[in-house]
Amino acid sequence: MGEKGKVKELFAAMSTAEKAKYIWEYYRYYLFAFLLIVVVTVFLVNNHSQKKEPALSIFVLGDLVDSNEINKIAQKLNEEILLDEERKTHEVSIQVIPYAPDAADFNIVMAALQKVSAEISTGDLDVLFIDKKQFEMMNHDQYFYSQNELVDNSLQVDEEFLYFDNKNQITGIDSSAVPLFKEAIDDSDMVMGVLVNSQKIEKTKKLFKFLFMN
Repeated sequence: MGEKGKVKELFAAMSTAEKAKYIWEYYRYYLFAFLLIVVVTVFLVNNHSQKKEPALSIFVLGDLVDSNEINKIAQKLNEEILLDEERKTHEVSIQVIPYAPDAADFNIVMAALQKVSAEISTGDLDVLFIDKKQFEMMNHDQYFYSQNELVDNSLQVDEEFLYFDNKNQITGIDSSAVPLFKEAIDDSDMVMGVLVNSQKIEKTKKLFKFLFMN
């Protein structure tokens, strides 16, 4: 008689309680493994289903940034820029990355810049707040989009707060002239720019309209 036949015959002579005890005694490790697989699968499915696609990606590089205020700003932008239906699957994402150009630990500086470079190279980064010196270096290399095009040449910001490229196009705005971010960024040398290879220019236009034309 095969192994399956022996087990079947053994089960036939057992009560329900004895069957449960037998299964627990000989198969509990298999049950644990099965339950673990089920739990991990459910977690991964839920995690994937809850993750939203970025409708707009904003990085703030600085060490004088209030993360609580940034979270409030992100919530506000999601409400103002995205439609109710869009918010089910997409979100405006704002990441704060610790960064100080004169930091003692040079590795932290490089890690922050490498992260930004990686996001720029894939076109996943749309708006960047960064210190003036680093902005000017990137601006010289034409990293930033002409902001004149985002608001049809009607950007309501005093010229003293604007930064230009070699074609005299506006490519940066002093963070102190961005009302929504003024309370969150306590740094007089931060500049906001839009990356030239951003893939979400239409959403960026909505952002600028909300920030400067309300």
